[in-house]
Amino acid sequence: MDEMLGRLEIREVKSLLPHEQTISPNVKRLKESMLNIGQVVDPIIIDDNTGLVIDGNHRQKVLRIIECPYAPVQKVDYSRKDITVGTWFPSVSLSPEEIFKLDSIKHESIDPEAGMQAVDNLKAPFMLQHKDEHFLVNPGSYKIEEMVEEQNYIFSLLEKGVVDYISDEETKRDLDAGNSVLFRRSYTKEEILKAAQDHAPFPPKSTRHLVPGRIIRLNMHIGWLHRSIEDATTEMQRMLSARVYAGNVRKYYEPVTVIY
Repeated sequence: MDEMLGRLEIREVKSLLPHEQTISPNVKRLKESMLNIGQVVDPIIIDDNTGLVIDGNHRQKVLRIIECPYAPVQKVDYSRKDITVGTWFPSVSLSPEEIFKLDSIKHESIDPEAGMQAVDNLKAPFMLQHKDEHFLVNPGSYKIEEMVEEQNYIFSLLEKGVVDYISDEETKRDLDAGNSVLFRRSYTKEEILKAAQDHAPFPPKSTRHLVPGRIIRLNMHIGWLHRSIEDATTEMQRMLSARVYAGNVRKYYEPVTVIY
């Protein structure tokens, strides 16, 4: 109990630094869900030292929209080596030809290994794969800020269709289904923190953080978060003590699937 409480805290929403843009329909759905149940289900995961939002950019956005002054957070040390960063890959049900026609997007065929090397070295914002075909999208030479701008531009074109964001483990499924998958570079922790501190967020779903020991299903009442930090902290501690006493807190040592 003490170890868990040591990782949870109530912080001012305005003190938290998001590093990604949000997806408007996702914000809308999350806002409706949070207001319907009156709870923040999962705490926002932040770097204890800087306030960087590691996971929970959409939750923080909703709390800002509803003018909730405080948020429940789980504090971690972002420098930990077991906290790793990947990315989500945009997947669309458009053929390469349909994508390239959106606004005369430049492209060139490439083998997959060289393509990913080019993307990692900022020579293109994306490598597009469709079945066994691979293309560099708008190849060139970019700085981080320029690549972010180019990715945002391409996303603005893709909004005409439905964009899904998938993990590396799901790419084969989508490719087998005939989708086009846009592979992109993963950001470093230093780049993520700089983007947050510069208030220059990355495109949506740019980062995928794996955080061992993340706490889920906190179910913090939004009403408590409109009171003082001291009152909200007291209510959170009281709630968790009751749930621990009732045996409603479990720690898993293997991957789990949570159905909300």
